[in-house]
Amino acid sequence: MEEEELESVAETEEIEPDVPRMEVSSYESSMKDSWIYDELRAVRNTHASFAYGFLPGMIYTGLATHIFRGKEPWTLSHATLDSQTTAPAQEYEPIAYPKPDGVLTFDLMTNLQRSGTHHDDDQPSHLKIKDTKLEDGQRADCVPEKISMQVYGAPEIR
Repeated sequence: MEEEELESVAETEEIEPDVPRMEVSSYESSMKDSWIYDELRAVRNTHASFAYGFLPGMIYTGLATHIFRGKEPWTLSHATLDSQTTAPAQEYEPIAYPKPDGVLTFDLMTNLQRSGTHHDDDQPSHLKIKDTKLEDGQRADCVPEKISMQVYGAPEIR
């Protein structure tokens, strides 16, 4: 398929299952030209600043957002990848959340309805996992079932 023949998913709002996977080369330039880039760039150091402790993180974040407004000429780096800091679920105590009170907190379906999210019930998943082999020879399409859910407690759904 030629690139000109394909309509942007952002334009059609549809994902065709028979369209081959491809590299989205225009994503980066489109992102940099959008309003969201400016907003994300302004807070890019917020998370990393807390590596120095709570108080230094709060001070830096206050200065960066209210004084510098994200225009500081540096970007703080992360010492490790997020994936390296994700520990198995068995190392944590489950959180016992109180039941929704209907005033300040609400159940999942009410929150979903109020978020304005809309999709058809039979809409195919737009998130795809690479079809590769894992170390034990299994296919990667079992990652959610065998690794994410079993080992990490499926953090992607929380």
